Amino acid sequence: MFGFGRCFACGSSVIGPSHLLHGIVNQDAFLFKKRRKYSLFVVSDGMGSKPFSDIGSKMACESVSREIERFVKNLHERVSVSSLFENIVETWKKSVLPHEAKECSATCLFVLVTKNKILVARLGDGMVCLLGNEASQSIALTDDKEGSFSNATCSLSDSLAVQEFRYAVYDRLLYKGVVLSTDGISADMNSGKEIPFAEDIFCELKKMFFWKRNSFLRNVMNHWPVPHHTDDKTLVVAGV
Repeated sequence: MFGFGRCFACGSSVIGPSHLLHGIVNQDAFLFKKRRKYSLFVVSDGMGSKPFSDIGSKMACESVSREIERFVKNLHERVSVSSLFENIVETWKKSVLPHEAKECSATCLFVLVTKNKILVARLGDGMVCLLGNEASQSIALTDDKEGSFSNATCSLSDSLAVQEFRYAVYDRLLYKGVVLSTDGISADMNSGKEIPFAEDIFCELKKMFFWKRNSFLRNVMNHWPVPHHTDDKTLVVAGV
């Protein structure tokens, strides 16, 4: 985790009750990093039907991290966003070897924050919320919301993964925070509840001492109020 001024980041992931019952590892993964020129936040959900999806999700986070570092370093060369996605997919396929890509299927959601811009990208299910300085500016990018990203069944192993990435660029100055989650969180949200949930979590964390934030997130997910929930759950929350 990191925290200074209005900028902070924290994240946690908990294993789903059904996975715990059957001795299956957590198939979610997340990553965040702070560099001089940018901050990066990533979540990935390994598809439960695949034997090595936990490897796929971890490598998704690492692949995004590597390629974003290259992307930011070469911004002066005006590298296209589509080229960034192509590089992420290729790096991921190499990173899961010797396993076949289909055996490691995983989603990929990330937010890149630079001095002036926020790039949000999404492949597969899950949720990204951008919290505006004004409530009217807040945006939820979810699985099935009209006008938002709608490629919930896609993963990095798909043959058209590069083309299926959905992305948008926003003005950083309009936003105060980001919340990312895997499907274990977003699938339980009623449409229209995403922003209030993200805002409540963000406000609670912002006023906490940094060493309490991760345990707070774990407690939220371990005591998830939706009956009969079974999936792994991952939350990443950051002030930008």
